[in-house]
Amino acid sequence: MKYVVLLGCFALAGCGVAARYEARTEYQNSAAQYKGCLASNPAAPQNCEGLRLAMETDERKYTNIGAGTMGHQGAGTVTILNR
Repeated sequence: MKYVVLLGCFALAGCGVAARYEARTEYQNSAAQYKGCLASNPAAPQNCEGLRLAMETDERKYTNIGAGTMGHQGAGTVTILNR
């Protein structure tokens, strides 16, 4: 019985790690898309507003999942990239 409970704990921890990895990947992809848009539209950064908002949403998701899976209380750390 003890081993079943232990196996269940490891399975749940693995789900948190997978969710964090997925959130990080989504954030990195949206940040790259936003930076690419800015590079393509240096005179009109407003054309990239939708991508900026998507990137910020993905960043919040990644930060919130990180805080939840790492056992932190309250808000996580926000990383600001060159924009």
